[in-house]
Amino acid sequence: MKRAFKWIARILGGLVILLLVAAVVMYAMGSSKLSRTFDVSVASLVIPTDSVSLARGEHIVATSGCRMCHGENLAGTVMVDAPPFRFVAPNLTSGAGGVGSQFSAEDFDRAIRHGVAPDGRFLMIMPSSALHELSDTDASALIAYLQQIPPVDNELPLTQFHVLGKIMAATFSDEDAYMEVRVDATKPESPEPGPTSEYGAYLAGGLCAYCHGEDLAGMETPPGPPGMLPSPSLAAAGLWTLDQFRTMMRTGVTASGREVDEEFMPVDITKHYSDEDLEALHAYLGTL
Repeated sequence: MKRAFKWIARILGGLVILLLVAAVVMYAMGSSKLSRTFDVSVASLVIPTDSVSLARGEHIVATSGCRMCHGENLAGTVMVDAPPFRFVAPNLTSGAGGVGSQFSAEDFDRAIRHGVAPDGRFLMIMPSSALHELSDTDASALIAYLQQIPPVDNELPLTQFHVLGKIMAATFSDEDAYMEVRVDATKPESPEPGPTSEYGAYLAGGLCAYCHGEDLAGMETPPGPPGMLPSPSLAAAGLWTLDQFRTMMRTGVTASGREVDEEFMPVDITKHYSDEDLEALHAYLGTL
């Protein structure tokens, strides 16, 4: 009997050692994956100062979801603080703890349209794939607005992966880990803003395509937290009347009278679209 216990103890001890070795290896792999850097060549943007451009930049902030993560005053927030990791949307202002006084226009562009920090680290939860198609003109207007927002003192901790989080990161595929990184060049210009399907296609290439796919035909697993439902094709929305489309985008009530789940459909963002934006989007969806 004692001999049997000794063998059981040895087997259990061996399993513990194997688990510890596996954990160490996965920790090293996860740390390496999370420390990867990217070299991005950003555009040479001319940052405007006129009131029209600043108003355009504010509109892009409202319609791109910046405030959903960074707060109404863009002073940042701790989004998730769980044992495996902590995700923080940084303070974008020039106040204490903010990046506004540190970031150049190139730094902002690298983060916004490429998902990469000034030191080359990738920004895991920065939805750059939704902002990558911003034209140089719109990116410049957005950065111009960010550079003049009122400073807010808000010192926040950094995004951090704890030991368990780094072990978990070893299981991420490159596609999952770096899904928001865009090292390729961005599009330099957009169609002239107006109620046209061409401008609607430009608008749809951002937030709409982020959740519904590049062809807007829907996605089985759209980006977002666990539990996201499949996103539908948007072709049907092009068959609604313009008034029905406006109502859905601003109130979340569809043409059939159903209320969409705002956890999955960001009405808090789409309600800020202008009449011109919505007419252009509707015109484009009608071509699908």
